[in-house]
Amino acid sequence: MIKFQFLVASAAILVACPVSAATIITQTGSSASFAAPSGSTTINFDDALPAGFTLVNNDASIVQGTTANYAEPAASDGSRYLAVLANGTSTLQSATAFESVSFYLGSIDAYNTVDLLSTTGAVIQSFTGTAFGGTTDGDQEWPLNNRRITITRSAGDAAIGGIRFSSSANSAEVDNVVFAVPEPTTWGMMLIGFGMIGAITRYRRRSAKVTYA
Repeated sequence: MIKFQFLVASAAILVACPVSAATIITQTGSSASFAAPSGSTTINFDDALPAGFTLVNNDASIVQGTTANYAEPAASDGSRYLAVLANGTSTLQSATAFESVSFYLGSIDAYNTVDLLSTTGAVIQSFTGTAFGGTTDGDQEWPLNNRRITITRSAGDAAIGGIRFSSSANSAEVDNVVFAVPEPTTWGMMLIGFGMIGAITRYRRRSAKVTYA
């Protein structure tokens, strides 16, 4: 089940949709949400790509500033970012397995698309700009249309190996992409949770009574 959690000021809103392979958390645009969170691998488009990653652009470029075709994301620090133009795509790919990917998406439009990719480049799930909240009207200054978006895979889904950004019109603007795996403490808590579920299941089985007529 898809879960969309929109963090607006101090409020959090949870919306459920029918089918999903991921959990999405979005944070409204600000200097804090623009900054790349700590994670395994950060791609800020200012430095060389991390080892093992490739970037393939088709009508997409690493740019700076604002023009008639693309706009610097709101709350940006003025550094370079990725701009995907009309009918363009940009694919970040790695063979390394990750649990989540986070990115800052500027001036979100309904015609922006994000594909979550496996380590082999297969599409795990696709999202349009409407999945991320706001009015998706491409406003380059309104915080609700400039967001930090974090997508975490669900248990049983393919591991995340990459992400593809595309847009059917000018433009999709992306910065500070972070691929991450859970911290050891998070893994520990997950294992404890699974253990508790197993214990409860076993207890229920032992407590069941069978009556023969």
